[in-house]
Order: sequence, then structure tokens, then C-alpha cells
Amino acid sequence: MKKKQIVLLVVTIALTSSFSKMRLPTQSAKDIMLKVHKVAKESFNTSVQRIKLSTCKYTVSNKRIVCTEEARNKLLESVAKNYGDHNQDSRSISIIIEPKKEKGVGMLTYEYGELGKDNDSWIYFPELSKVKRLASSKDSNDNNGSFFGSEFSLEDMEDLKIDEYNFKILREESYKSREAWVIEYTPTSERAKKSKYSKTISWIDKERYISLKKNLYVHGDHYKQMTMSKIEKIDNVWIARQLTINNLTTRTISIMNMISVAFDQEISDDFLTTRTLEDFTFREQILVKLRNSLK
Repeated sequence: MKKKQIVLLVVTIALTSSFSKMRLPTQSAKDIMLKVHKVAKESFNTSVQRIKLSTCKYTVSNKRIVCTEEARNKLLESVAKNYGDHNQDSRSISIIIEPKKEKGVGMLTYEYGELGKDNDSWIYFPELSKVKRLASSKDSNDNNGSFFGSEFSLEDMEDLKIDEYNFKILREESYKSREAWVIEYTPTSERAKKSKYSKTISWIDKERYISLKKNLYVHGDHYKQMTMSKIEKIDNVWIARQLTINNLTTRTISIMNMISVAFDQEISDDFLTTRTLEDFTFREQILVKLRNSLK
């Protein structure tokens, strides 16, 4: 073999070896979660939903969850608004329509994107004609901090503040025929003072950047599991029509079914106040118009 050919062969082998060791730039776990947050917060400005919320104690029979008591069902109407400001604040209000004995019970929540700022939540009981401010964060799993007595706590319903957590990719795998990143996130020292959970493991859809499943841990123990199903694209928004949360400790399950929904309706800031909780006439004047847009 000629000298030039030998030199060329050596260079080619060296370059091939170098390229084989190179990898295309990959997203960090935080980059992925920022995109998940963007999809959740920026794909719509407002939403109107009619929701069926069911809760029951359960047992496992033939690998299936079976209620051991009659499910406690509630029908809700919910309205939410995202604000396109720097802090990405949002407001939401939910009112019980059924059962009759709980009709009019409502919850109002203000979520703040500002780092370290606690969210505000209020609940209204018609029989008391009184609005009560709720605890949040670490105390959000007691009876006063649950979402209408379900296994969904106020913390479970909150948007994730990315800078309050540390993220890492555990692995990549297929979950229910969807390619997913499995990402673990743990609260920062400041967030840990307010959060019930010591860590969360989330399955993130690689294509749609939405969460498919979450395992929630308390002091290292697997405490709850949340799954998202019946995922659809409505008005160009990816949304899970069904959320299921399973309390593995108490063996209680809650299922949130979105019966109908509408996005980007005109909703004034005045509607997302405690007045809407207390003033039935004012509330109905707005809701009648919004119900026509549901699908």
C-alpha cells in the first residue's frame, strides 16, 4: 500500500472513530419540563369545563380496581384563565352542580408564577353563606385542602413551578404505545418546606410534551399514582379528558372525567373573584353564555 493511501486510511479511521463517539445534542430534563409547562400554560388563554368527579374506597380483584362502596359523584362546572404576563399567573373557579345537597359549593384559586409565592384558594358553602380561605402546599392533603373531598389535593392541581424543582431523566421507554421520557423531580430545599411530596416520577410523552403518568412519593414511599387518559386534541390543545388519582395508602381512588370543554372564550377578571362564589344570579348570567360553547 502506498504511503499516501496509508495516511488517508489512518485519517479516515480516526475521523470515523471520533464521529461515532459524538452524539447529537440532547434535551436536559429541565428543558423537557419547560416545554411541558409551555404546552400546559400557553396553548390556550381560557377554558370552560363540565366535569364529573367520582371517589370511592376500592379493592383489587383479578388485577382490576373495584369500588367497595357506592362512589361519591359530583358534577362540576369549572372556568380557568391564564395570564400572559411574566409570572404566568392563572385563576380558576369550580362550582358543584350536583348532588343537590352540595349544589353551589365552590372553590376559587389564584396561582402565582412568582417563585416562592404561595397560591391562594377559597371555598364557599351556601348553607353558611361564608367564604373560607384554604391552606395549601404541605397541608393540602387534609380534608380542608382536598379538591371537593376527593383524593386530588390542592397541590396535585397546581401548575409546576419549574425553578422550584431539580430534574433528571431516569430512562426512556414506551408507555401505553407512546415513547416517553421518565423524569424524576425533587423539590428544592425551599419548596420542600411547603410540599407534601419528597419526589415525583413522571412519564412525559416525547411527541406531545404532556404527562401520561405520575408516581408521587412521601418520605420515599410510593403514596399516590396519577394517570392521564382519553387524551385528545381539541381546538389545537392536547388535553386528557380523564384524570385518575389512586391513594395507595388509603386505597381510595378519584376519577375526574371531563364531559365537555371549550377554549379561548371571553372571560372577564370580575368573574374570577369571590363574588362569583357568593352571587348566584351574577354567576348564572355568565355561565349561561359559556355553556353554549361546550363540546
